[in-house]
Amino acid sequence: MITQMDAERLQERVLIVDDDPSFRTYLDLRLQRESASTYQAPSAEEALEALEAFGPTVMIVDVVLPGMTGLDLVRQLRGDGVHRRLPILILTGADHSAEVGDVVGLGLAWYLRKDAAWPLVQRTLRNLTARAREATLV
Repeated sequence: MITQMDAERLQERVLIVDDDPSFRTYLDLRLQRESASTYQAPSAEEALEALEAFGPTVMIVDVVLPGMTGLDLVRQLRGDGVHRRLPILILTGADHSAEVGDVVGLGLAWYLRKDAAWPLVQRTLRNLTARAREATLV
């Protein structure tokens, strides 16, 4: 029997892309409590390498990364036929709202600050993955 608590868990494969190891670990622990499988990548380049092997159902991406920025990563994925519908939560510490607007407009992406309350992060991830699933049914 599935309980309400089980139904509310986020059972996804989440690729966490952030150069801050402590924040990656924080997200990893929170997501694993939600029954999510996680993979951590400290750069956009490593995230691109992990895409095929890990097969994420959703990504959490920081904007400021060494090498390629998180926004460039999202743009690249949106131009890629295979990953253009992968839901992405842009979760960053600085206010990049002006830059992020263009990327969010590409679809199935959303932007929150790193100091957002955890329930808001959970809801946003659920909404993004639900919208992605609905889009594949159309």
